[in-house]
Amino acid sequence: MGTEKFLMLEWEDIVREVEDLAEKVKGSGFNPDALVGILRGGLFVANLLSDVLDVEDVVPMGIRSYVGVKERGAPIVYHKPGMEVLNGRRVLLVDDVSDEGKTLQVATSLISGSSNPAVMRSAVLHIKPWTKFVPDYYVLKTSHWILYPWSRYESLRNLWKQMSGLMPEDLLLDKLSELVGMDRDRIRAIVLAATA
Repeated sequence: MGTEKFLMLEWEDIVREVEDLAEKVKGSGFNPDALVGILRGGLFVANLLSDVLDVEDVVPMGIRSYVGVKERGAPIVYHKPGMEVLNGRRVLLVDDVSDEGKTLQVATSLISGSSNPAVMRSAVLHIKPWTKFVPDYYVLKTSHWILYPWSRYESLRNLWKQMSGLMPEDLLLDKLSELVGMDRDRIRAIVLAATA
């Protein structure tokens, strides 16, 4: 669509990639006893990873940096858990993607500055070639726009905003329908609700 290339992921793809990520963690000899999942997408990954790695403690941390279509602001911590639960623990910080890496940098600093983990490592499913924070573990490097199953509606809204002036509405609806596998009426309702 336009010059954009997409990596469309279904839940089955995510489970397979989480299993690959878990193998990398285990293969390195690191055995975390607590996972910190960055909201929103990283918490999905952390919950699945906790199941594969058999780690019971998953701590959510809320950090937001996206403010618009391909626009990123400074990361803002909107949910900071009690960091004392990480004292003396083997912590694995988890997110879905390291785009520029700012979110992971903020999370790493926050955990290191607010608690005393025995050791801390980081893991994501995907990294972008331009990231300034390369996690200890990742599955795939890609420059494609990643369409995660947990942010399908958000992706549709952002794509609509980005592409709506570049092609006729009917053509855009067709392309989005083909891309995400939703019917045109449902897509129209999603994007119109966002612009109302």
